[in-house]
Order: sequence, then structure tokens, then C-alpha cells
Amino acid sequence: MERAIVDKEVRNGYYHPAVFQLAQAIASIPGTFLLALITTVILISLTGLREPVWYFVNMFLALFCAEALAHLVSHVVPHFIIGMAVLAGLYGMFMLLQGFMIVPSEFPSWLGWSYNIAFHTYSWRSFMYSEFSGDDVTFASEEFGRGEDVLRLYEIDDVNRTHDMIVLLCYGIFVHLLSFIVLHVNYVMFKEQK
Repeated sequence: MERAIVDKEVRNGYYHPAVFQLAQAIASIPGTFLLALITTVILISLTGLREPVWYFVNMFLALFCAEALAHLVSHVVPHFIIGMAVLAGLYGMFMLLQGFMIVPSEFPSWLGWSYNIAFHTYSWRSFMYSEFSGDDVTFASEEFGRGEDVLRLYEIDDVNRTHDMIVLLCYGIFVHLLSFIVLHVNYVMFKEQK
């Protein structure tokens, strides 16, 4: 429903696509912040995960990227149900190729690029690094005696969390810019048809 309204209002000259996209991006931030905060409080209090501030920042930026990608898909795909299916497929592919199900060294050569495309990759490996790095993380297991062994298994023992958070922020901003481009192209094409 929103897409038809936006198309009509933009085409009638009520506002420019840039204004709409900027408003959408800004309007999504408080909800994303609140969702990340509630999720962090619940999960940290129930599970005792380490480093709650990193967890919150990571969750917020991952949700920011997810919201941006949802905006992009909604501008590209004409029908809501098809858009939901496309988005679910993208998220499913991203989750499969983030390095949990298959570690990057086991990817087929033609699929290696996908590890860096998925925003889930940066979020997940930062979560893992926060939980399993450090000498104080030990387990009663021969195969995984320390947290570093788990990180080495998943090939994420050299993660720079600050870098990953910057990548997530840039990823979200880039996808919002792509959404603007899609809206703008649709707007320009409509103007030319008049």
C-alpha cells in the first residue's frame, strides 16, 4: 500500500524521492534502536553474554542494514508478497553463506565472493569474537578447550570488531543510497513519459 502512495505523491510533485528516502532512513532509526535495546537487555540478562555494549551496537547496525535492504527491495519489487519472498530468500542466502554453515575455505570457488556481500557475515563474526575471544574462555572439551579454538574452526580468529561495525554502518548507508537511486530513476522515467 505504501509503495502506491509514494509513487503517486512523488509523481505528482509533492516531494522529491530523496526527501522520502531520507525520511524513511531517519524514521527507522528510533524503532531500530528500541528493538536492539530490548533485544540486548533480554538476551544479556537471560544468557549472561559478554560485552553488552558491543552486542547492542552490533545488533543495532545489523538491524539498520536489514531495514535498509527491506526498503530497497520494496522499491524494486512491485508486489508485497513477492517482495517478502525475495527478501526472505536474500536473508536466507546471506545466513547460509556467513560462515556458520560452511566455513569460507570450503566455499566453492565461484561462490567465494558471497561471504563478503552478506551483512550477516560482519555481524555474526563480531558476535562470535565477542563471546569466544580471550584467554578466560575455556571449555571442558578436548577438541575445543578454549574459545580461540572455536574461532579458529570458523576461520574468524583475526576479527577487528571496530572495522566490522564500520562496514555495517557503510553497508546500511550504501543500501539506502541504492534505494534513493531506484526511486529517482523511477521518478525521472515517469517525468519523461509525460
